[in-house]
Amino acid sequence: MIVHIDHLLSRLGQAHSTELFSGEALAHVSAIARMLPMISGGLALECRLEEGASRVDFMVCCMRSDGGPKALAEGLECTRERLPGSLWDGVRAFSREWLSARSPLSRVPIFWLEYDVVGPISEVPRPFPFVCIQEDLSSGPSARRGSHRQQVESSRELAWHALEVLRGRQVLPAVRHTVSRCFELLPESAEVEHVAPLDCRGSEAVRLVIGLPREQVGTYLEGIGWPGPRSQVEVLLRDWLPHLGYVEINVDAGEDGIAPTIGLSLPLPADTNVSWVHEVLQRMVEQGVCTPGKRDAVLAWSGSERVVLEGDRWPSKLCRTIGLKLVCRPNEPITVKTYPYFECRFSLWG
Repeated sequence: MIVHIDHLLSRLGQAHSTELFSGEALAHVSAIARMLPMISGGLALECRLEEGASRVDFMVCCMRSDGGPKALAEGLECTRERLPGSLWDGVRAFSREWLSARSPLSRVPIFWLEYDVVGPISEVPRPFPFVCIQEDLSSGPSARRGSHRQQVESSRELAWHALEVLRGRQVLPAVRHTVSRCFELLPESAEVEHVAPLDCRGSEAVRLVIGLPREQVGTYLEGIGWPGPRSQVEVLLRDWLPHLGYVEINVDAGEDGIAPTIGLSLPLPADTNVSWVHEVLQRMVEQGVCTPGKRDAVLAWSGSERVVLEGDRWPSKLCRTIGLKLVCRPNEPITVKTYPYFECRFSLWG
């Protein structure tokens, strides 16, 4: 369901102030959110887990199944004056095409907008758009129609179109070559899930979120030219992600190849009271990449409650889930981020 961002944040601030985000950080997020189109299918905060790391970024989710294309297009049209510039023009162009049944972008199921929040600011930060190019989220790549190569080619063509609409121009040839290699070397049962232009950070590169079987991650990164040692990634997979059969990796594909920094996602179950979750978080505390207080806050986050949002007659269910991401650089210790996510769902009875 489509919900005003402020409504979600107000419920969060009232009931769930934790060590993951201070009241001050949440106030910065709220101030920025009020400058934006006030629509969301869900909201995620990006929090750092090490000692003294207080910065909190955030991202907004719009879903096609919830009327996201119409809500986003209408919301952006009402904010032309306060959201100027080529980056916002690209998001507007995307929203119009997402709404059109004649556009390839009508196949996009989810669209995210991420914002970097570095303290209080007087103007809206640049949008960092993520386009989900998984056309059918209900099944894995092996269960979809067509051969693996046909699926890869369909996703790649959708990615090119989304990137060119968002940028208002074609992808640079050198970047296109690097991105294409990431598609071409995908093993069976793997796929590019999201694409995101890095213009908001002054780069021509493209971020790719790629899902693939865990045992193929090291070989794949080596094949696409990640500059770090394969052994480093394989140790991370063994020590931190042994329970996962399928892993999401974040890579930035640019003019000079794959950037050194990569991310490895670690989703947590809705019920975090399982032994491996406690073991992983305790290991993070012991290695100094997470404080004990933040460990406990991660474990306590997931759950749900019934709420009546401002202006609504009927109750909704506010659902909370959480995940982690290991940030890896060649021959350096990892850092860890966590993503408390919350969304409202219609809930008449419970």
